[in-house]
Amino acid sequence: MLPPDFRLASGERLSRPEIRLRVHGDPSMPAIVAAGGISAGRCVGDHAAGEGWWRDIVRVGGAVDLSKFCVIGFDFLPNPGETARTVTSGDQARALAFALEKINVARLHAFVGASYGGMVALAFAARFPQRLEKLCVLSAADRPHPAATALRGIQRRIVEFGRRLGAPGEGVSLARQLAMVTYRTPEEFKQRFDSAPGAAAGDPYGVCAYLIARGDAYDMAPERFVTLSDSIDRHAVDPAEIQTPALFLAATTDRLAPSEDIRRLAASVADGAYFEFASLYGHDAFLKEAAVIGPVIQKFIEEKQP
Repeated sequence: MLPPDFRLASGERLSRPEIRLRVHGDPSMPAIVAAGGISAGRCVGDHAAGEGWWRDIVRVGGAVDLSKFCVIGFDFLPNPGETARTVTSGDQARALAFALEKINVARLHAFVGASYGGMVALAFAARFPQRLEKLCVLSAADRPHPAATALRGIQRRIVEFGRRLGAPGEGVSLARQLAMVTYRTPEEFKQRFDSAPGAAAGDPYGVCAYLIARGDAYDMAPERFVTLSDSIDRHAVDPAEIQTPALFLAATTDRLAPSEDIRRLAASVADGAYFEFASLYGHDAFLKEAAVIGPVIQKFIEEKQP
């Protein structure tokens, strides 16, 4: 449970003031927090109930090696049924800091965050520099790009439109379909799909059928989708406040977090390093390019501080 006086940056109190964690590996090992996009949760590595969302990175012998570190995953606020609507990346960082105190983790060896998780990692580093040794950020910058905000704004309006029509699930599905297009590159879509039409106007093309299936399989409440999507666009961190040694990774094909924004951020922090790579997978490269990013992450988190 979060403290009863915990308030969001908006001034709101949470109706469900709790944050859920999962610890992977030996809790006596140095602790690393790992966080991903808004669909990711506390199950980072494989566990008894299933596969982790970052299982290619977080595993025994992996880039984040569970024989050397314990890895803490957490579920982003808000919790199911929450009435508070406006949550910032800073709110997530403050809630996480409180939860880490409760499990007696006074200082993290590293915070490895990707996409929205990278924004939360930046917010944590800015607010709690004394509690963090290393910061590793993938596919995220100090503030959102206006073009990405425009696309997410359309997604949120689609969700709200679906709710007004009494079809909230369809609204989320359509928003997710649009989001999927922004996560990947045109080159990947060209490789995977052709433009062969259906028998009649209105029949889905192959690529559309794929997106419909992915959207319909997406399980997120519309209220949570709107809150977390909006939280991305509220994100803002002053690079001057990042004093922790930091590594920033960017895919040159990422249309949501452009590499030039991340390169600028890396150059603006006190002790920042930058790694850039090409990828067919755009913003989703942090999920798909373990062979490329894994060795870079591993070297950074395992090397001794001077």
